[in-house]
Amino acid sequence: MSATEDSRWHGSTQRAPVGVQEVPRPGVIELAFGVPDPALLPVAEFAQAAEGALRELGGQALTYGVGEGPPQLREQLRRRIAETEGRPPGPDELAVTGGVSEAFGRLLTTLTRPGDTVLVELPTYSLALSMLRDHPVRVVGVPIDEDGVDVAGVERACDEAERAGSTVRLLYTIATFHNPTGISLGSARRRELVELAAARGVLVVEDDVYRDLAYDGPAPPSLWSLAPSAVARLGSFSKSLAPGLRVGWLTAPAAVVERYVQSGVVDSGGCVSQFAAVVTARFVERGGYEPHVAMLRAEYRHRRDALAGALRQHLPPRCGFALPAGGYFIWVGLPPGLRATALLAVADAHGVSFQPAARSHIDGSDGGLRVAFSLYRPDDLVEGARRLGAAVREALSA
Repeated sequence: MSATEDSRWHGSTQRAPVGVQEVPRPGVIELAFGVPDPALLPVAEFAQAAEGALRELGGQALTYGVGEGPPQLREQLRRRIAETEGRPPGPDELAVTGGVSEAFGRLLTTLTRPGDTVLVELPTYSLALSMLRDHPVRVVGVPIDEDGVDVAGVERACDEAERAGSTVRLLYTIATFHNPTGISLGSARRRELVELAAARGVLVVEDDVYRDLAYDGPAPPSLWSLAPSAVARLGSFSKSLAPGLRVGWLTAPAAVVERYVQSGVVDSGGCVSQFAAVVTARFVERGGYEPHVAMLRAEYRHRRDALAGALRQHLPPRCGFALPAGGYFIWVGLPPGLRATALLAVADAHGVSFQPAARSHIDGSDGGLRVAFSLYRPDDLVEGARRLGAAVREALSA
């Protein structure tokens, strides 16, 4: 990426390319943006992969694909999952998807009925809540702590739904490098959660998008690897390669995969990301994936540490946070009485943004905020933390 292109994303007033979803405002360090730095995307490598895929496959790369996705990518995924998680999904237990959001939306459509209950963590991924609002289901929150979701709370929520005459159909969880908190579910709770779900007939939907971005050692075992009959795991290349690909995968019981593949949208057009999927397969086949992910881990670890160190230096003592072992985010707890949504206006005046807790809750809780370290270089992150600290101090003194 040229210096001119790169400057669009680091404080310049130049206009960003048309069609980009999240464009930083001039002079504002947008710590709210949980997106990769465009300078880290493998543009040249994907140009080569696309050229190679078109040369090798011709029109097959551009026509309707089979519903379960290109066989070459499915086989690569099966091999990699076997190597990293100790168990390959069966051919009927895996499908290529249009990313986590597309797959989650499709599961909600195909697996839930009006009035069903879907359990979520408190807090949870804000855009998952947006997708849930598109469906006629009851959304019930279960608290999390420093060790992840409260399994006893999940059981209580199941009991309460049963008394209310509702079926708990799904539990949506980000068990590894949680968004927004960065927490990972503890090992004992992982087994307790999947055992409870299996006993209660609840399908766990595991949003596993950050698995490859582990900075302090291997990621914890996926819930799917512990209980493949009780878990639908959603993986994606959005964070480890590029979000614009819209390529992910579903590993789940064969019946769940079949419902996904036979849904109306897939039946109509086949694999929802056919061209991007065959190009991704070419990229992986040529050995580009592991070196690229290793580079991302090193770079994002450096950025995480830079932001965390600056937050320790600049935030008031009554603010607290834990260092995430992977993913994109640091969750900052605010002093009692200070609401993140109110703080946001003060932060904007200081030239920094964040995501307030209220966007990730269904109960109005607003005592924390999420900051991302993926988009900016370390110097910008340090300056963003300084601005955030100044905004918090100003809000506390008002």
